[in-house]
Amino acid sequence: MGPLTRLLSVRVLLDVQFWFPTWMIFLLGQGYTPLQAALVDAIFNAVVVLAEVPMGRLVDRIGRKPALLITCGLTTVVFAGIGLVDTVWLMAAVWALGGLLWALASGLDTTYAWELAEARPSCLSPMRYLGRTRLAGGLAGVVSLLSAGYLLEVWAPLPYLVTSGLGLIALLVAFTVPAIPRPKLTTATVASVSLRSAVRLPAVRTGIALGAIVLTAGISIRILFQPLGLELGLSAFEIGIGYAMIAVAVALGGWFASHITLRHRSRWIAASVGLMALSFLLVTVTAPLRLSWLTVLAVLPLGTAAFGMGKTLTDIWLVEAVGPQWRASVLSLASAANGLAMVALRPTIVLVGESSGNTTAFLLWGLVSVAFCLLCLLLTRRPVRRPAEPPLPTRGVS
Repeated sequence: MGPLTRLLSVRVLLDVQFWFPTWMIFLLGQGYTPLQAALVDAIFNAVVVLAEVPMGRLVDRIGRKPALLITCGLTTVVFAGIGLVDTVWLMAAVWALGGLLWALASGLDTTYAWELAEARPSCLSPMRYLGRTRLAGGLAGVVSLLSAGYLLEVWAPLPYLVTSGLGLIALLVAFTVPAIPRPKLTTATVASVSLRSAVRLPAVRTGIALGAIVLTAGISIRILFQPLGLELGLSAFEIGIGYAMIAVAVALGGWFASHITLRHRSRWIAASVGLMALSFLLVTVTAPLRLSWLTVLAVLPLGTAAFGMGKTLTDIWLVEAVGPQWRASVLSLASAANGLAMVALRPTIVLVGESSGNTTAFLLWGLVSVAFCLLCLLLTRRPVRRPAEPPLPTRGVS
């Protein structure tokens, strides 16, 4: 296998979703209350907020390959811990470590894929390779999502232990992926000698804001996907099928985004948030009618496909707006802003779902997402000028 294929293999192994469609069901089955589960999630997001920028700067400082090796190792440890600990405080500690893992990995996959493709221009353009990694990563999760409910029924910790084992395999493959030679900084906006000066660039500031909006709109409400499925009378296996459809939708959205030209990128970012809002509002129609399969197989995937598109477009926006020395850092700033919002938003969404019903929570979040869409239109109402700057010399190896 060539370097691009080996990196893609690592991405596939890290993107398996054996744990994802059942984590709320797992915690509730272990005796945790919905509020305790939301508290654990809030701790996770608080750690993400605190760690995002330091972890992003660490990735930029130590290079992509060492960061990838650490990510694989932490994946092995974190998911083994989630499957084996048995108290709320130990679970909170493991999820806090998971927050460090999330912060470390949040911009790594984008930067490593982009720069490895940049170093091999004869193979595939960076944007198209990034689209393929999103497609492959999403489709790789389908089998794991379909079997997650079955594994949970065999033994509750099994989805997490399998994920941990695949992280160990990913670690072995990651050793074979080449490090990235730092490319010459010749694009118009890359000559930033510090993170602060990079963030001052209008294109970077706008990209961070757009990235945070897309992440917040698309991820915050997902804490109610599993409770909604249970409310609709779906089993863990059937919820896994729904998550498989969601994974396919995210993958296709990311792949589609890699074919959108620069001229149309702004409007498609706003459209992605608008489509998410539409999806959440449609849930308030289909869920009360007990149209469970329409909700799971069409309505929710519509929103997650839009999320996959918006997330990929904002990632591309940022990696093109800033040079290799700060790419992971600026991506981490968008993720940190999202994490800060979710520390308060996710417990609030759970409380609304508990007190007023999941349908009401989706209605309110749909209206919030409409406001997010309008904000995206405001941020992109005029083109962002990217000032030309002189190139910087090549510096060593990343």
